[in-house]
Amino acid sequence: MKKRRILLVLILLFGVAGLAAALYGAIAGQSDTLLLCDESPITRDAQSDFLTVAAQVEDDLKTLRGEMHLTATNRTGSLLSEVVLRLYANAMEEGSLTLSDVKVGGSAASWALDEGDPSVMRIETGWAQGKTLEISWHFELSLPDTGGYTGVEDGLAWAVGALPVPAPWSEGQWQTESWDELAEPSYAHALDLRLSLTLPRGIQAALGGAPVAVQEHEDGTRTLTAQMRGARDVSFAVQRGGAMRQQEQEDVLITVLAQSGSAADRLLTAAREAMSALAGIGLPYPFSALSVVQAQTGHEDGLIGSSMIVLDGEKKGDALLGQVTRLLARQTFGILVENDPWNEPWLSQTPASAVELLTYRRAKGESAYETRFYEEIEIATRLTRPHGVTVGGSVANFGSDSEMTQVLRDQGAAMLLGIEQAVGEEAFLRALRLYVEENTGGIADFDALEQALYEATGSRWDGYLLDGLAS
Repeated sequence: MKKRRILLVLILLFGVAGLAAALYGAIAGQSDTLLLCDESPITRDAQSDFLTVAAQVEDDLKTLRGEMHLTATNRTGSLLSEVVLRLYANAMEEGSLTLSDVKVGGSAASWALDEGDPSVMRIETGWAQGKTLEISWHFELSLPDTGGYTGVEDGLAWAVGALPVPAPWSEGQWQTESWDELAEPSYAHALDLRLSLTLPRGIQAALGGAPVAVQEHEDGTRTLTAQMRGARDVSFAVQRGGAMRQQEQEDVLITVLAQSGSAADRLLTAAREAMSALAGIGLPYPFSALSVVQAQTGHEDGLIGSSMIVLDGEKKGDALLGQVTRLLARQTFGILVENDPWNEPWLSQTPASAVELLTYRRAKGESAYETRFYEEIEIATRLTRPHGVTVGGSVANFGSDSEMTQVLRDQGAAMLLGIEQAVGEEAFLRALRLYVEENTGGIADFDALEQALYEATGSRWDGYLLDGLAS
């Protein structure tokens, strides 16, 4: 009989300002001593919005409740009459999240859910340009047993959930597109985050952000605290049983949460190798901590949160290394630099896939690279697909996750690497680094990538990109 174990992966999404970061962990089978990051406490900064979360996980690992406090400044350039929060992420069930005691400036606030879309919460308040608001609320999140990114199989339970987060503000309005099961679970402006999570006895956890403190309580519970600058979401994972590993690599604290010791070792090795490979081409992992969580997500190539990656962990060898490298690269192209995951999902997956192929070429040589490129990647450009299923298409155009992954990962990488073949690796990587430098902390788009390519290579690539995105 298989050993019973419960794994809950909660990727808590945040909107116009995000949250996120890395993790905490203990070495399975050894002492309970945790490795922590030696960082000064993050406090409110006038230049950034600041979110604090104090939450408690119940013994059944199915209920999370606590308080959230957002300090946000109106930087839209407009006089606003409301603050908009998003309550549900991809595949979270309506009604699983209950809010109460909503306050603005310490006073009870008037709020309501959109009649046609209960994931949209509007808090009525006058908000002048440059004015800072203190907004707080109590929440209770009940994780469903089935559906979405939640399930139970052979004693293993997992879930991807969400807490309310501010919606993004762009193009003169709150962005409230409907959540889509194929879209990435984030679309947010960067913010600073401090997350404290109280856990029952015997529960392991990994937090999004740098783990900076742990407090043991007399009743056997303990509170973990993590923090992160430039977070896009609130991410954490908890489990009973299984295995956890921790190790430093490239000045990054890696924590792995997995089903078994062998899986944890395999994932830790892949994370370390991927981190070194990315540093070798000048695109190092951008945060001080990383959580690697093994869980079923329903996404072929896994999911990302702020300083966290989630994958099924079934691949091995080069296939696993490639997958982890892509997910780590998407911490840069998708978290450090955000993009619209509904309308331009390629801006996260496609550059990360191109970067992973370049690390593969450096490790394996030109011959192995060409074999893989023409057998796995380039062929994707010659497949016949329904109208609208293109690299540059929105999530709504794709029929499945596997279709979207192949188009954005393989066909998209072939498109971008056509530029690399024309200008050389050095100029191509210089363009990607410039794109990151100029858009860190923001939400980038097609024009931002094309501009970086122009500045780095001296040539315009808008026509080529448009042809590649539409074909």
